[in-house]
Amino acid sequence: MNNVFAETKFDCVDRDGNAFTAELQFGNIVPGPVRDGITESRLDMSLEPLFPERGMRGTDSFQAICLAIEFVRKALRAFVAHGGTVYYHQSQTPIDLDDYAFTPISEFIDPRFLAGPPSEYWRRVQESEESGEQ
Repeated sequence: MNNVFAETKFDCVDRDGNAFTAELQFGNIVPGPVRDGITESRLDMSLEPLFPERGMRGTDSFQAICLAIEFVRKALRAFVAHGGTVYYHQSQTPIDLDDYAFTPISEFIDPRFLAGPPSEYWRRVQESEESGEQ
């Protein structure tokens, strides 16, 4: 992609447990044709390997950027809805898909409460709730 002006990475795990890094790029924003007195702007974007380079159009460059960000959000939501997980790059902390900046969900929680598998006590509580025991 030419003239990349914004980029980031997300660490992902698909529903089969395969880990990969998705690289988001925005670039090459150009004014488009004027039709019926309305100007368009086109922005190139990609989120490899989830989707290849494609164009996003808006009435101006700001709207094209906003639409591209929302398109990325929807693509990541679809990935998660089908069993995938999206992490903040190099953190193993899931991102908040509703956050304006895709920040980690638990960035303010002390890491000792997030690390490792759930305790045996927690598993027993969950199993008893699922089976209806008290």
